[in-house]
Amino acid sequence: MRIFRIIGYGFMVLVLAGGWAFIYWQSGSVDLAAVEGARASLAELRAVDAGWNQQLVHARLYTRDAPASSPPLAAPSPRHRLLYASLEVRALRLGNPLVGSELTQLKRTFEEKAALIVRFAEVQSAIAGIRSSEPVDESKLAELRAIADVLFDQAWFASTGPRLDTLGRAIDRVFDEMLAQAELYRVGLLYYSGFLLAVLVFLVLNLDQRRRQIDGINRQLREANETLEARVVERTSELSEALARLKESEAMLIQSEKMSSLGQMVAGIAHEVNTPLAYVKSSLDAVGKGVPRVGRLAAQTEKLLAMLSTENVDEAALAAQFGVVRALVQELEAKTAGGTVFEELERLVKDGLFGIGQISEVIANLKNFSRLDRSMVADYDLHEGIESAIRIGYAQLQNRTVRKEFGSIPHVSCAPSQINQVILNLLSNAAQATSDGEGTITVRTATRGAGHVTVEVADNGSGIPADVLPKIFDPFFTTKGVGKGTGLGLSICYKIVENHGGKLEVQSTPGTGTRFTLVLPINLSAAIAA
Repeated sequence: MRIFRIIGYGFMVLVLAGGWAFIYWQSGSVDLAAVEGARASLAELRAVDAGWNQQLVHARLYTRDAPASSPPLAAPSPRHRLLYASLEVRALRLGNPLVGSELTQLKRTFEEKAALIVRFAEVQSAIAGIRSSEPVDESKLAELRAIADVLFDQAWFASTGPRLDTLGRAIDRVFDEMLAQAELYRVGLLYYSGFLLAVLVFLVLNLDQRRRQIDGINRQLREANETLEARVVERTSELSEALARLKESEAMLIQSEKMSSLGQMVAGIAHEVNTPLAYVKSSLDAVGKGVPRVGRLAAQTEKLLAMLSTENVDEAALAAQFGVVRALVQELEAKTAGGTVFEELERLVKDGLFGIGQISEVIANLKNFSRLDRSMVADYDLHEGIESAIRIGYAQLQNRTVRKEFGSIPHVSCAPSQINQVILNLLSNAAQATSDGEGTITVRTATRGAGHVTVEVADNGSGIPADVLPKIFDPFFTTKGVGKGTGLGLSICYKIVENHGGKLEVQSTPGTGTRFTLVLPINLSAAIAA
């Protein structure tokens, strides 16, 4: 808007200045040189016309009374044409059509009079010839004199003089009109200059007011700048604290959604823990029953060894002790399924350790899903993450067919727990979109181009309506019933993938199924830098 205002002011200044220049030019537009030149040319033409008349008088006297030796009338010189041309140039500069019309009539009259003088000179030459001949032809001479009289009258009474006077009056009238018009423009110039002066004063006062306003604003800016740094530091501190709280809230929100997802998987986790826990319990029960018998055998064997180390031992007591030890050994061997009692105990211990190992694996999976390691980036095997998510989500996936179509993909640079959360959420949604016994979920991995990998989670569920599909990534949007969803799952997944420099794509056909495609860059640092 400022540039348009400047252009408008500039245009207004040009119009005002142009108007003043036009009036000034018009006030001095009287061409005095042209008027004076035209008058001088008229005076010279009058002198030429008077000269012609004088020559005509002398020639007429010669025709009637002069002797034959008198000189004849000379033909008029073309000087009148030069004078007329000069008059025409100066008179036409006055720009009045009346002057132009009078100039045309004047030119025609002078040309006619010049032609009559030429013819009169020719008749005069003929008269001179007759006079010089012997005898003189009086009849011919009288005839030529009559013709000469007619030509003299026509030339003498030619309207060159009245035409010169008319043209002179026209020039004077035009000059007077030009003077009157110039006077009007001078008066207008005076008033217009006064108007421009008033405008200039107004602009000066307006500029002075603007200058005072600008000075006031500059003063305020200087005062503001004195405390600006402190305010900037204060605001920066507040914004930093707000940003920290926002990031912490975001992390807690993501963690809350993650724990919500884990809460839905508790049944599957309980199953994963209960099965190996049964191994451990059974093995420990068996070991608990065998340990007392082994303890009695060890005590009796220790007693037997003590008797053998005695010099004067009672043979009957020694034999009885051997019998007790042999009976305990036979009892232990009778209660084992095969092999020695120690082999049986070793097998039971291995079974217990195997169960504990499975429980440890489940706990490790839970730890990977629940920890707050949003900034911990590592090279990660997505297939391992998918397998872990399938085990965690066993409760929801157990009555559905899960197909794994793993391609050859490299490890990706990511935050493993966050990507695990995305995969678990996609599997959970796929399980909820399909029915027990008929649901099929396909997990497919592949590469996309040279720098990305994809994880597809497709189901044969009910699909997503077209009017709902654009909203599924909006925070707090959910189609589930009250208390069955927060509407944050897909929104958080989208944010996590976006922070990894990737994309979360979705295609769905109502009644056929839905396919989510997780696209991740192989090199997270390069993707974020780009």
